[in-house]
This record gives sequence, structure tokens and C-alpha cells, in this order.
Amino acid sequence: MCSENSCGCSTETVAVEVDRVDGVRTEYQVAGMTCGGCASRVSKQLSEVPGVNAVSVDVATGTVTVTSSAGVADDVVDSAVTQAGYRLVR
Repeated sequence: MCSENSCGCSTETVAVEVDRVDGVRTEYQVAGMTCGGCASRVSKQLSEVPGVNAVSVDVATGTVTVTSSAGVADDVVDSAVTQAGYRLVR
């Protein structure tokens, strides 16, 4: 997790989006994302979750949108975000 730009990334607004796909879209609030590196780590971790078709991360709003064909359980998303070094805001 970035702390005062400790990863050396810019704090500019960055959105990372992987594959636009139709399906069930669920938006989550993620704490601690502050830069493009953060967005990349979260996006990569969520993209590896079985059933996830697309991930869109918006650092400016601290949101992640997960798209899947049949939906992915919130606890699975929570676990992936935690593995990336961040946490879901509940």
C-alpha cells in the first residue's frame, strides 16, 4: 500500500481498465489506493480470480468495479484485495 507516495508513483488520477465485457458488475470501495501502482496491483490480483471477466479501478474515487458472467462472492473479492495489500471499505 502506498504511503505518501512511497512507491514513487505519481498521485495523478489514474483509471485502469481491463477488457470491457458484459455481465454482472459490482462496485467496491477500496481503502489505501493512491496511485497507478496501487491500481495495477489491485487490478492484477482481481483479474486472477476465477469468474472475473473484467476489472476497472478508479484511484480518484477509490472504487473498483468487477465484472463477471455469474457474479463473484464479496468475500472472494475481499480476499483478493487483501492479498494485493489493501482493504475493502464496508
